[in-house]
Amino acid sequence: MKKLMYSLLFMVALSCTKQQHFINDSQYLETVNQDFEKAKNLAKERQNELFSVFDADITNEEREALMFLFAYMPLSDLADYNGEFYLDNVRLALKTKETFSWGNQIPEEIFRHFVLPYRVNNENLDTARAIFYAELSERLEGMDLKQAILEVNHWCHEKVNYQSTDERTISPLGAVKSTFGRCGEESTFTVTAMRAAGIPARQCYTPRWAHSDDNHAWVEVWVDGKWHFLGACEPEPDLDMAWFSAPALRAMLVNSNVYGKYEGPEEIILKEDQYTKVNMLSNYAPVKTIFAKVINANNEIVKDAIVEFQLYNYAEFYPIAKKLVDHNGIASLMTGFGDLLVWAYKENEFAYQKITVEKTDTIILKLQAHQGKEYTETYDIIPPITKEPKAVSSEGIAENQIRLKHEDEIREAYAATFMNNSASNDLSIKYDLDTAAIWNFIEKSRGNYSEIADFISNASEINNQYIMPILASIAQKDLRDTESKILLAHLNHSFTYSGDLPQQNNDLFVKYVLNPRIENEKLIDYKSFLQQAFGDDFINKTKQDIGLLVNWINTEITITDKVNYYNVPITAKGVYELKVSDKYSRDLFFVAACRSFGIPSRLEPATKVPQYYNEKWMDVDFKQKEISAAKAFGTIKLKNSKENEVEPLYRIHYSLSKFENGKYNTLDYGWDTPFSEMPKEIRLETGSYLLLTGNRQSDGSVLSNLQFFNVNENDTKEIILQIRNNAEPLVQLAEFVVPKTLKTIDNKSISINENEIAVFGWIDAGKEPTKHTLKDIGSIGEVFNKLNYKIYLLGNSENINGSLITTYSLPESSNLLIDNDFKLLKSFKDENIDLPLFIVVKGNGVYYLSEGYQIGIGEQLIKAIKKLE
Repeated sequence: MKKLMYSLLFMVALSCTKQQHFINDSQYLETVNQDFEKAKNLAKERQNELFSVFDADITNEEREALMFLFAYMPLSDLADYNGEFYLDNVRLALKTKETFSWGNQIPEEIFRHFVLPYRVNNENLDTARAIFYAELSERLEGMDLKQAILEVNHWCHEKVNYQSTDERTISPLGAVKSTFGRCGEESTFTVTAMRAAGIPARQCYTPRWAHSDDNHAWVEVWVDGKWHFLGACEPEPDLDMAWFSAPALRAMLVNSNVYGKYEGPEEIILKEDQYTKVNMLSNYAPVKTIFAKVINANNEIVKDAIVEFQLYNYAEFYPIAKKLVDHNGIASLMTGFGDLLVWAYKENEFAYQKITVEKTDTIILKLQAHQGKEYTETYDIIPPITKEPKAVSSEGIAENQIRLKHEDEIREAYAATFMNNSASNDLSIKYDLDTAAIWNFIEKSRGNYSEIADFISNASEINNQYIMPILASIAQKDLRDTESKILLAHLNHSFTYSGDLPQQNNDLFVKYVLNPRIENEKLIDYKSFLQQAFGDDFINKTKQDIGLLVNWINTEITITDKVNYYNVPITAKGVYELKVSDKYSRDLFFVAACRSFGIPSRLEPATKVPQYYNEKWMDVDFKQKEISAAKAFGTIKLKNSKENEVEPLYRIHYSLSKFENGKYNTLDYGWDTPFSEMPKEIRLETGSYLLLTGNRQSDGSVLSNLQFFNVNENDTKEIILQIRNNAEPLVQLAEFVVPKTLKTIDNKSISINENEIAVFGWIDAGKEPTKHTLKDIGSIGEVFNKLNYKIYLLGNSENINGSLITTYSLPESSNLLIDNDFKLLKSFKDENIDLPLFIVVKGNGVYYLSEGYQIGIGEQLIKAIKKLE
């Protein structure tokens, strides 16, 4: 009956010419209606929570906009938010057409895909649109569209600055509370702000750089009929100006996910039912389209084969694009002029080839069954060459710098209102808690301090013993955006079914029952909800037979992976209510349910297989619809070669991956984990594995080695971890006249010995590239300390200060010096300077030079110094 009612409403809306339409293309509107019906059927278990808003007093324009959002909504948003939330967003988006002078100038298609959508990427959703609209509507009064874009970015910089954080993307309001975010969070925040002001905006990603182990996200805005780029929370005097202009010239892909079915001019990488992935690389770098044809052993076209275009980055070949072959067995990609590994597979058959794009047009990949052969291959991976970006006008730069400094002061003034050490100590003493430990939590909570303080106060009345463990178990970002009531609920309901576990094995209880955090999901109070939903009888029986929970999940939860396209984990409550989930969220649900039942549970750290604890960790295999039988395992012992120049770090210099379903999947042993902290023996499930090593060179190229090996049952295999070294000696690149003396930030003169090996680095401490570089150097500060060579960091007096030493844990030999207007730097290079700029010198000769954005500079400096020794 309801389906009939919605169909009639659609026909009325379509035929009524007097009402304002959101979608004026009748054919597209019909498509939206059909997809809306599919979404309603998918979300039928939450029919009332989501779709009752259509029974409210809404306009035809609002109705069509809501239909569009629901039709293409990712699964997480159907599961975890209600219809009123989306109606509020629709009304605010439409309101911008009346509020701002450019509102009615935006073409319908552009507004539909780049203003209306409430989601930017994989962030937690909040009410930012309403709050940002209220702040910006008055501030932008009297401006044209371009002026407003530049002003919004200045407003964003007042609120948020760059700082590295973990993979979970904080909400826009969470970023404001934090006063910082990584580039993905800054760009999510900025796109949200732009859209709140009715400005078409999208987040752009280079999923991995070719020349450096990292990625980057920024923003494109639509003005004057075309797209322009800007750095998120990094205001410049004009559009198409940013520090990443030079690195983008070396990119192999720049992409964006567009909400809904989109037919824009960009190359379409992937078109799914809910979203469209587009490639904008041609706006930034020279490009070429390459083709891969997939055949079988009989030279026949393979239908439904997948082709991944993989780029070396972070010690793995990362798929920057994944495509299904067409009816001719061909997949193509427009990409940059660097090297790729093209990997094709279907089921257990695969084929691969390393290519240099400049020399490649079409390759033939012949799929073969996986034979489990052991062998080694070496590849030199070459990125696109360095190119100078187009020169930009210097007009307005001085005025912009003044504004940036003032905006820093505004942000810092807000941060100064956060709870201080003295107030934190008073709180600790009141509840008899360790003052240093509590201050550590309070300081990290930033603008969310009141929630953490409230949790401490109220938890003291519940169970004072577990305040510290629960705060220590969650991520640092959780301290910045988690409400007190959520933490209190976990403290209240973790003991309900745990029996004597807290007394028998407190560590197991804290880590795998009490702990609210499982992986990278949004924290909610799932324990009380699931305990009430399942009831005592089911829970107590499950504690005796975990198969009951596994069978319930297999029976009640429908699995679909394509619909949750932003890969936002669905909350345990959302999975239970919607009864539809992706596999990852299903696994998280299992862990959440176990913990709610007092059963220790986790995702296995390396493989992410769901496990529960019953005297030992037991795997759960939902495909088998039962608890998996004991698996066969073998062991590998990795030995660090004495020839390695630096201590290998996992996911920086090497990685392990397991062959599954036609490709190798990287195992998770943490990021940057030093070899000395890795397990001495690694227990692995039997199968085929890949040990990949890479040595990133100063020019961005990589010396890689691929060692394919097998793990057999009960066998122990010793493998030497040897990273390929560059045996070429350093050559002098340029001359630099080392000054005899320089001024420190304290205005003291220090003498410089031109005959000693030294590092000179010119920095702009407020910009993201410099922050990356200082972090790199600080991360291996102990190595620098052992070498004991001077590091001279130079900059303008207004943006270089003593706090840099402690903030980045810089080596003891670091010296902060003044080079106003970069006069010394300009004696070495007088134009097109891209900071940070680092050189290694000896006797007025320059033997290493790095300019601009580059990850891993610390290691490159060490290598250069050791060769000069």
